[in-house]
This record gives sequence, structure tokens and C-alpha cells, in this order.
Amino acid sequence: MAGWRERWRGFWRGPQAAVPTGVVWQWRVERERSAIGRLNDRLEQQLSPSVPDEVLRALQVALDELLSNVIMHAEQATGAIELQLARSAGALDVTIRYYAEPFDPTIWQSRPPAQSVGESTVGGLGIPLVRALMDEFRHEYVDGQNVLHLRKRC
Repeated sequence: MAGWRERWRGFWRGPQAAVPTGVVWQWRVERERSAIGRLNDRLEQQLSPSVPDEVLRALQVALDELLSNVIMHAEQATGAIELQLARSAGALDVTIRYYAEPFDPTIWQSRPPAQSVGESTVGGLGIPLVRALMDEFRHEYVDGQNVLHLRKRC
């Protein structure tokens, strides 16, 4: 088994070959917009050797939408956002955890589409986009945390 120095160096270099199945990554995403870009870069480095490009892009867009919503709209949220990604033979499973009042985006309904440009408003399309991109999208509230579960088959 590799020591902590070797594991640390490997973490910063990223995978050198295709990622085997059963691998789990964990990240803490600070509640600032720039942290999402850094996460997307990290996902690309670690997943692109073994995940089809369209699956990786769908995951990046879904995470960008959900994390942006937490950062921009969950004023009462505290602490960093915890993210866990598990790579299995046929899917990517992501769990997002953050402390805040309960909010279930899986049941949130957007406004009906505007009939004209004058009636349209900014926002309200992110959660429907996540629903369309992911194969599974679930929420639970556990010990003061919103917990989102995403799955994308690949």
C-alpha cells in the first residue's frame, strides 16, 4: 500500500491510465462561484480517461447548475458543499451534501414558459435541465443536510 506522500502526489497528478471501476472521489466545494470551475477542471482530469465525453459534459453541466443554485440562492446555507463521486462499471453516482433549510429540487416546478420575450424572466431552467441530463435525481434531508443523489449511466 502506498504511503501518504505517494497518494498525495498521485492525487495532484491525476490518473495516469484509465480509471478502474469502483473508484470513489470526495471533494469539498467552497460556497463561491470560482470553486465550481475548479471542480469541473478536476472532474475532467480524473474522469476523461474512462468516461465518455457526453457523459462527462452532462455531469459537469448538472453539477454547475446545482452548485450554483446552492451558492446563489441558499442564503441560510453554512459551510462547504461536500461532493462524492463513485465510478462503477455502468454509471457515475454523485452525492451532494450541504447544510441548509430543507429544499427538494426534485419536486420544484418551474413557471410555465413565457409566451413572448417581454413576459420572459431570467432563471428557472436549471433544475429542469438537470432532470433532463441525469438518469436519476433524488433528494433527502438528513441531520440538517440536503442530500442530492445523481446518477448518469455510461
